Amino acid sequence: MIKRAFNLLLIFSLLSGLNVNLKAQERFRKSPPHPDPLPELNLPQIETAVLSNGLTLHVIYRNNSPVIALRLIIFAGESSSPEEFPGTATFTANMLTRRTLRNSAEEIEERIESIGGNFSASTYPDYSMFTFTFLEEFLDEGLNIISELILQPSFTRREVDNVKRSMYYDLLDRLEDPENAAKRQLFHILFKDHPYQKSLFHEDVIKNINQSTLLSFYEKYYIPNNSQIILTGNLTLTIASRKVSSYFNTWKRKEKEFTPLPTPVANEKVKICFVDLPHERDATIYMGNVMVPLSSEDFFPLIVLNQVLGGTAYSRLFMNLRESKGYAYYAFSNLELFKASGVFLVRAKVRPEVTYAAVNEALGEMKRITEQKFPSYEIEQAKSYLIGNFPLDIETLDDLSLKIARIKAFQLGEKHWDKYYENVMLIDADKVFETAQKYPLLTPVVVIVGDKNILLDHLIEFEEVEVYKKGILQYSIRKEKSDETG
Repeated sequence: MIKRAFNLLLIFSLLSGLNVNLKAQERFRKSPPHPDPLPELNLPQIETAVLSNGLTLHVIYRNNSPVIALRLIIFAGESSSPEEFPGTATFTANMLTRRTLRNSAEEIEERIESIGGNFSASTYPDYSMFTFTFLEEFLDEGLNIISELILQPSFTRREVDNVKRSMYYDLLDRLEDPENAAKRQLFHILFKDHPYQKSLFHEDVIKNINQSTLLSFYEKYYIPNNSQIILTGNLTLTIASRKVSSYFNTWKRKEKEFTPLPTPVANEKVKICFVDLPHERDATIYMGNVMVPLSSEDFFPLIVLNQVLGGTAYSRLFMNLRESKGYAYYAFSNLELFKASGVFLVRAKVRPEVTYAAVNEALGEMKRITEQKFPSYEIEQAKSYLIGNFPLDIETLDDLSLKIARIKAFQLGEKHWDKYYENVMLIDADKVFETAQKYPLLTPVVVIVGDKNILLDHLIEFEEVEVYKKGILQYSIRKEKSDETG
């Protein structure tokens, strides 16, 4: 009897200890340890000068760097293209990577290779950017090459035809990519009747662009007081100013036109759209809405919100759609910046048969962040990730110069550079919750891309699906009748 009582007492003690241990673990989960102290962030200083012709120069000194990274920003993106000729900004930038008045495309390419260089052009809705990296010892030759490309372009009929052909096939290739097709269609709808929609031109419009259109665009926008140069490497502002001035002194300042961009209109009701991509086995989903007006004070709460919702493989979307439900191959979110607005995106690739369920789960996650505050531990984890990852984002010379170029392109200021840590640390759960309720996160446009023959039976689970081709509405699929109506 005594032995039995002893055993019961022992079991009771063990269970009590287990219960205490479980409660302690639960408290630990709700109150994780404080993040480690912030690593010291020694950011290089951005030095700035405005040259006599109005060209703005930014220099970031990096000691003992064997390479110089140069980025030239022209504040003329696709939103500046003529209404009747979308694609002009991209076409113009591509032309400037070709023949000049003095050298053929082949000779230019040989000169770039001889200094260990790499040159490329990219066009965005708000600006165009030329990226040029080369060995530090060839600073003069590098500046000589880029000044020739920018100041002495040759818009010959032959080169226009070559670029036209190249752009045509490049667009066709990109339209075969489901992510690209989904994002383009999403932006087509979000930016309907807005200048940003001109960024979404199709291959059909390329044939209409001619020499006269390109020259007119170049003369209007490619001027020094509408441009900035970012130089990153082993050089000082004094040396850079003298060198850049000597190679760009013939670039004449002109009066520039400034037309403020209108504010896009946010989508007010959930809209389901479909783009047919034959032979695509899975379903690619993009959903999002414009964030207008995107206040600068809200940027940091939004990046923390994004980090919790879908910034990494440990975020809510990924853990729900992939790890818990097994619907998705991936599921992420991100915030994209434009001068006139922001766009909050959710993207996922899922199995066709769970398309409807996956969309509803993603919408559910969006709803939860507007109804419930994030627990403090999720906020702190997100902030630790953002702060810890910042040095990695600027680890290479190319990444550093790109980061600064984007800060300058959007005129974001010091809070996105040397005040980044402090601004992230100021964010708390209340601020994120307040910000989530300010923007139309619950009425996104949802775009699904995949093979119609595979997805049709799953699309009719939605109340209505609009079917698009090249950004144009073709017909609707409605659940009630399960038929197609024009």
